[in-house]
Amino acid sequence: MAIPKTVGKYEVSEQIGVGGFGVVYKAWDPYIRRWVALKTCASTDEEGTQRFFREAQLAGSLQHPNITLIYDFGIEDETPYVVQEFLSGTDLDEILDRRPLGLEAVIAVLLQVCAGLDFAHSRGIIHRDIKPANIRLLEDGTVKIMDFGIAKSLQVESRLTQTGVALGTAGYLAPEQLAGKPLDARTDLFSLAVMSYEMVTGVRPFAGPNLSNVIYQILNHEPVPPRERNRDCPERLERAIVRALAKDPANRFPGVREFAQEIKEILAELPSRAPSRRLDTTTAIVREELVRLSREPHKALTSPTQLSARPLDHLPTEQAIEAGAPGRSKWWKLAAGVAGVAVAALIAWRILLPSPPTPAAGSLLSQTPTPAAGTIPTVVPPTATPAPVPATVLAEITVEPPSELEVDGVSVGKVHTTQLALAPGAHQFRQRIAGYREQTQQFTIDESNRLIKLELPPYGVLSVFNDFGVPVRGSTVFLDGRDLGPLPVQERKVGAGDHELLVRWTDGSEVRQVISVPSLGTLRHTVTLAR
Repeated sequence: MAIPKTVGKYEVSEQIGVGGFGVVYKAWDPYIRRWVALKTCASTDEEGTQRFFREAQLAGSLQHPNITLIYDFGIEDETPYVVQEFLSGTDLDEILDRRPLGLEAVIAVLLQVCAGLDFAHSRGIIHRDIKPANIRLLEDGTVKIMDFGIAKSLQVESRLTQTGVALGTAGYLAPEQLAGKPLDARTDLFSLAVMSYEMVTGVRPFAGPNLSNVIYQILNHEPVPPRERNRDCPERLERAIVRALAKDPANRFPGVREFAQEIKEILAELPSRAPSRRLDTTTAIVREELVRLSREPHKALTSPTQLSARPLDHLPTEQAIEAGAPGRSKWWKLAAGVAGVAVAALIAWRILLPSPPTPAAGSLLSQTPTPAAGTIPTVVPPTATPAPVPATVLAEITVEPPSELEVDGVSVGKVHTTQLALAPGAHQFRQRIAGYREQTQQFTIDESNRLIKLELPPYGVLSVFNDFGVPVRGSTVFLDGRDLGPLPVQERKVGAGDHELLVRWTDGSEVRQVISVPSLGTLRHTVTLAR
């Protein structure tokens, strides 16, 4: 399906997603001069269209810092669309896929989600699809609830409920949703508890090889207590999560406000909290955690024995593996699809140690015992007496400007300066700045060559806007002869320094200007027609 150039007054930039009811575009509002997310309704049947209208009406009535704002609604060529704020940041499920959040940040995220849900519930609206993919963490630490696409008003009886269960993600649905019973605010609380369990332990409480198995577990099985999967989980937090996961809504907290009060008190009790810190600084806690995750190098690169010595009791269960539930670690993702922890250990050896001699045919497999059914495989050395680990060199790495770094194909994260314990020998270093440039270099590491410096040309961020009264549609921007696309150009990373900017209007006229982009700074440039 071709991407439209415009929808209503909005100029479409790119497709950024496909939701349950439509396609989502990044678009530009030429009058307010801001980016927006524009969702069109893909359904052609009457029920789907009515559901889309209902989403706009329900979500549009909610004005809260922790709920995505709705700006506008319209119809273009018989296709309804809704316009909402364009959110930067990252969805919670993507963050959990890369690295688990710290316990303090987990609670801070939950408190903000509770605040948004409590506001919606106070206005008679339940979300019905709370899950990590519908929670976004912004760079400033704000947590936003997204996608009220299957929300339901408790004040207005709706006939559009027959397909509601199929629209959610099965592992997060409450028992009353699956049983077709009446729903209330405690339904969202159950889904939030599933998400809480997943954030604390790294796995979902209900997992299975297929949909029917997951549904059966939600209706009949009690989940493994969170502390059995994560010993760092406070007992009080475990009790709160287990209570919110009760099969019978009457046995849960009365609502998310009571659940939030409980975990707010848990946050105050955490040993890591400074007594002077206020409890209402949840955005600050989340922001600090995001900064830490972006700067912290991958732990697997710091010690050649860390992976093989890693405890097994925090790994996902066999059921979670069969269900495809994420293990919430890059290394576990690599391992789960092949042979569990053994592959993770082999990867660590491959990165940090020189390649070992090739064993005789069948020697590795024949000496590895087959684990019993239902157990997690254990790493078995290739021989009874493993070879001694060679000495490593602590390399000092500087990256200018701070960039995403990979070492031998393994992501280290965003780095400025860091130390990595690497085996002597040649290693590949890949430096990348998304949307700008990347480079790969090889360095030989030894005791006499431990200082590594990677450097890309400095860059700045350029935005080019049109002045009022100037035609935009069809106008094209060039920088040093390179086509940057149509106006407006928003937050493009370009080399720092002087550049020739050319804007070619639809009537063939041009404007040429010399602009100067500051290093690691921002330039917002407005162009007008030549007089």
